[in-house]
Amino acid sequence: MWYNLPMKKSYLSLLALAAAATLNAATYKNPVLTMDFSDPDVCVGHDGKFYMTASSFGGLPGLPILVSDDLVNWEYAAYALKEHPFATHSPEHGRAVWAPSIRYRADKQEYVIYWGDPDRGIYRVSAKDPKGPWGEPRLVVEGKGLIDPCPLYDDDGRIYLVNGWAQSRAGMNSVLTVRELDADETKAISEPVMVYDGVPDGNFTAEGPKFYKRNGEYWLFFPAGGVGGGWQVAACARSPYGPYEAKTVMAQGKTKINGPHQGAWVATPSGEDWFVHFSDRNAYGRIVYLEPMRWLEDGWPVIGVDDDGDGCGEPVEEYEMPRGGALGAQTLYPQTSDEFNGGKIGLQWQWLGKSEDFAGWATPYGFYRQYTTALRGWSKESSFSRKSAFGALWDTPNLMVQKFPAFGFTATMKAQVGAKEATEEAGLIIQGRSYARIGLRYAGEEKFEVVYTECRNADKGQDEEPAVVLATVPATVIGAGLRTANVKDVWLKLEVAPGEIPAKGLGPKAMCRFSWSLDGETWTNCPNVFQAREGKWIGATLGIYAISGPDCRDRGWIDVDWFRISRR
Repeated sequence: MWYNLPMKKSYLSLLALAAAATLNAATYKNPVLTMDFSDPDVCVGHDGKFYMTASSFGGLPGLPILVSDDLVNWEYAAYALKEHPFATHSPEHGRAVWAPSIRYRADKQEYVIYWGDPDRGIYRVSAKDPKGPWGEPRLVVEGKGLIDPCPLYDDDGRIYLVNGWAQSRAGMNSVLTVRELDADETKAISEPVMVYDGVPDGNFTAEGPKFYKRNGEYWLFFPAGGVGGGWQVAACARSPYGPYEAKTVMAQGKTKINGPHQGAWVATPSGEDWFVHFSDRNAYGRIVYLEPMRWLEDGWPVIGVDDDGDGCGEPVEEYEMPRGGALGAQTLYPQTSDEFNGGKIGLQWQWLGKSEDFAGWATPYGFYRQYTTALRGWSKESSFSRKSAFGALWDTPNLMVQKFPAFGFTATMKAQVGAKEATEEAGLIIQGRSYARIGLRYAGEEKFEVVYTECRNADKGQDEEPAVVLATVPATVIGAGLRTANVKDVWLKLEVAPGEIPAKGLGPKAMCRFSWSLDGETWTNCPNVFQAREGKWIGATLGIYAISGPDCRDRGWIDVDWFRISRR
């Protein structure tokens, strides 16, 4: 098949492990989530379950909440953020929600999430139940460049907050600061203290700190060295304000698990210690790993497996399952497919930003409807041009997308496209710094065109390539208000497979091919093979689009009957 592309042997074992769906009940295999959950943090809930959140950047709803019984099998539970407090109808690519931390505050019986917005400050949101409802976000510390916050609820009732600093906004990084908050967590009541500077220790780009207390000692766990080639550090002090002594406790070593980057120490109800972190895989995003962790006799932790006994572990590819899990095997994954029944959409879906209120809705009729968005800059020859401020699909929030769910997968959707005017178009899209889509475009005279379009380096302002017309198909004319409409049923498919590994890359290329059908049985392949690219701090996404030229007087639509994904 087209996706049987050469791969370096050094990566074959990792891909095979990630693709395994049913494993020995006594073991799990990494990554536990081959999905983009950047900067994961985990807490133990009041019910003994584990709850994870992760960076959502500009996507909405934001702050995904995942739930697990065993740290291996995860599914979506909710989102903690309906929209950004400052949201406008423009995507916040790579901005907004950075590196959250989630904690269960037992004294108030509530869940708390902090996150850093590098342009505005540190926010907090809370809920009695992790499945919601979550309250309105509160700006706790205002400022530019503050990122990666994490609270510590001390034994004496005092609350401390640690955070990192973004080089892009603050003009410096590698620094961690701690300040005290008031009892209601509404504001800081002390000046920040610089408790750690990673540069003298060689821990440059120290960031993403998580704050803990153990046996009377204060601990900061944080990554250093950057996303692609960094390592994990633990630092200990007798006071929350330091001074801290730091030590590297996990590094890539001889493994193929690069980074390993930002994550969370989890002490389970069964008495075990584990560490959740991510590793960057380019177009596939920042995928999630689970590492064993133990405390040594000298009082320091080691993460992963320390075969040489030097106190610095390496990530594992396979390990014994955590004790006490309900499933005991790697069988559950976050939701991906959606039948669009029951008048609501699945938790896997996000908009690229604050979508317009009329962009799309669930319905009680067994389909999801999305209306076309009029984009300026359209021309028949060049499709959408970036010469205007709101041209290519990189610039619109009105795309409903989800994460790539695996290294290899197939996504298929059945839909009916409706149009009243030429230029209205809808279908299936891969979104990222470069993007590609396939769909039906109304050509007038009761005809649709099956069109394929690419835009390379969309994030740099590159115009779309001219659309490739794959076929012309007749429309069905129906009554629709004062004007008739033209509709057509279509099945669209996307196959994604890992290709070769770039010499300096972090993971395999994500090679993609679209195909289409008018009956769901006979398929025609698009001749192009597209290499997906990551977005801004996120992996590539796939989903549904509906667009039109700027002068449409009456909006078209796409009714998606179902959207199904199977992993390979």
